[in-house]
Amino acid sequence: MVHTILTPDKAQTPRFATPPWDRSSPQWIDIDQRLPHDHLARLIDEAVAPLDLQPLLGSYAGKGSKAYHPALMLRIILYQLACGVRQPARWAHNCRFHDELKWLGFGIRPSRSRLYHFQERLGNQLEAWLRQVIDLAVARGITPATRAALDGSTIAANASRHRMLNRKTLDQRLALLAQAVAADGPAADGAAPTPAAQGPATDSPGPDPAARPWWMAKTPRGRRQQLTRYQEARTALERRIAANARRKAERRRDPEKIVIAPGDSDATPGRDKLDVFRPLYNAQIAYDLDSELILAAEVFAQQNDTGTLPVMLTVFTTWAGHAPSALLTDAGYATVIDATACAAAGVVLYAPYQTNDFHGRDASPAEAKRAKMLPKERFTWEPAQGCYVCPSGHAMPRESSKTERRTAEQSVVRHFYRCASEHCQACPLRAACTPNPSAGRSVSRVEGEEVIEALRERMKAAEAKVLYKRRRATVERAYADLKVHRRLDRFSGRGLARVRAEFLLHCLVHNLLVVARHARAPKEEQEQKRAAA
Repeated sequence: MVHTILTPDKAQTPRFATPPWDRSSPQWIDIDQRLPHDHLARLIDEAVAPLDLQPLLGSYAGKGSKAYHPALMLRIILYQLACGVRQPARWAHNCRFHDELKWLGFGIRPSRSRLYHFQERLGNQLEAWLRQVIDLAVARGITPATRAALDGSTIAANASRHRMLNRKTLDQRLALLAQAVAADGPAADGAAPTPAAQGPATDSPGPDPAARPWWMAKTPRGRRQQLTRYQEARTALERRIAANARRKAERRRDPEKIVIAPGDSDATPGRDKLDVFRPLYNAQIAYDLDSELILAAEVFAQQNDTGTLPVMLTVFTTWAGHAPSALLTDAGYATVIDATACAAAGVVLYAPYQTNDFHGRDASPAEAKRAKMLPKERFTWEPAQGCYVCPSGHAMPRESSKTERRTAEQSVVRHFYRCASEHCQACPLRAACTPNPSAGRSVSRVEGEEVIEALRERMKAAEAKVLYKRRRATVERAYADLKVHRRLDRFSGRGLARVRAEFLLHCLVHNLLVVARHARAPKEEQEQKRAAA
């Protein structure tokens, strides 16, 4: 790991502004003497030191007014996030009055806008830093980074849950916005003028404010920006309507009831943990079983965990340099697609398997009736013959097959096997086996289902049960820390790219503190021994 963090008492390149203080300044020395040894600010200072900041320094062009040094800005932001302060406006305020921030930043007072822009600049650096921290943890013997617990949790988007629009309302607003933008005239801020533009290029409210709807922006610039957001929302809504049309008929929704949040069209409307319908993102974490590190993290613009495991395996391999040897998940990941992805990557999956399709929701009368019949486990699969054998010993050949879509990129092939009706009608088990003996009992099998069968056998072992108990104490605690202590119950950025950068920044803070505390542990133990002696 390269130690390249620069402090004000070292030589700086001319493109960065010199901070008001250095380590010899009386103000800095005064705070340093009053700051406790175990203060969080000192821990953040030690945690940032191993990071390679050269790519971040190189991202500055060196033109215009001089920027504050990135090392100082990074310390300030990481400390505020560690304290659960997530708003750049509060960061700017606290830099003026909090001694620990003055100590970390050597007296700089960045404005709210500078902090916003710097936070966005960090987006391209976060994955590299997360890889560096994990490499450092492995090198120091903190963890082998081979076993993890995976889970996802929904986090509210920065968009109103009260102003989501369906296709009809969105089209009406788009038409009114287009008329208003055309009537505003040429853009005064350099934007391309509309064909119907007339009048002076101003940013005044316009001649007739009373005629504007309550939801419409008050200035021409605001209306142009709002029109762009609404057009993006319309495109995203059409994609969701098309995806809805590909779903099964019984799960297909009325297209006019599908809504979108214009404030953040990337977010997916759904119900959160409190059963509130709102725009959401799904944040996924792979939490180390041998330490408190986060070994992989990603944000998805969807409500559920479907199709996320293969992506998380790729992220894990990128960050840690290898795939995990064992992965603990909940029942939502116990699917043929996910289990096959784990088997292909050499990952041993531990997850409870759902025994019916209506787990977690109220069953329909037909589903409840089928649940009382002989389960599929009573039928024997014969791979050599490619058929099932019923409990009475009759062969059940394959009758038909169909392809079922799971996500836009994933699908499975399901085969159906049916017992001859004459066997079912004469069978003594017919009353408990099928509601319609004249049609014959049928069972289905997904291609590759042997990985699920192996998973179910694996989960019966005593060592698997002991290992799986560790899942709740690891990844669940990570989400509790992020949502409660770091107050990440709602993203502040808008759009998937900003939301992802915000989430990875929180993961970086978490991992940096884990490594820094581990480095401090031997020193603190030695000091305690000396104090006791």
